[in-house]
Amino acid sequence: MLENVEYVKADSFQSVSESAPLDEPKKTPVDANVVTGPAVEKVNVITTPIVEDTYWLSDCLKDAQNVITEYHDEKPDDKNFEDCAKFFASKTFGVKMQNNGNASGDINLIKDLPSQPSYKIYVHDIFKDDTRDNRRMVTIIIIHQLLHAIHPSRMHDSANVQKGINRLEHEIANRASYHDALLNLESLRQSGKITLCNV
Repeated sequence: MLENVEYVKADSFQSVSESAPLDEPKKTPVDANVVTGPAVEKVNVITTPIVEDTYWLSDCLKDAQNVITEYHDEKPDDKNFEDCAKFFASKTFGVKMQNNGNASGDINLIKDLPSQPSYKIYVHDIFKDDTRDNRRMVTIIIIHQLLHAIHPSRMHDSANVQKGINRLEHEIANRASYHDALLNLESLRQSGKITLCNV
């Protein structure tokens, strides 16, 4: 993590007694980055890039599935599944960070299929840090993408009597007390840092 490390030779230090007299004024600490004499030897250290550990995305996926199972009453488009819990149990889902344009998240939907065996969900790497706020926003993003998987025939906005994905996302998030995450996502969207998904 350090580009350069400086080692100070042992003989450049003066011997100091363990206890200083009580009446002696305290000395100001010396900045370790300031080179004060010829006794400092500069050594180059090879650094390796830090790999982001995104294990917590699977937690967000599980949370998103649990929220949908609890708060979404509509059946999946695929008539082979009577509810969302059975739909999730029979499918495989993967979530990873990726800079996918400006979209907050995306999912690989196969067009004209009511369901497919596996789904890959991509979340914008603006959320790569494992913080409480990011976990809550990523959970909402995954809820949005899972709703696309459950209802691939629906658009973002409502059409006729069917609720659109955006409306479903907001209803579920508010019922599950994720309104703070919705507000944070909306703030990022209004600032232009992210946009809605490309589905």
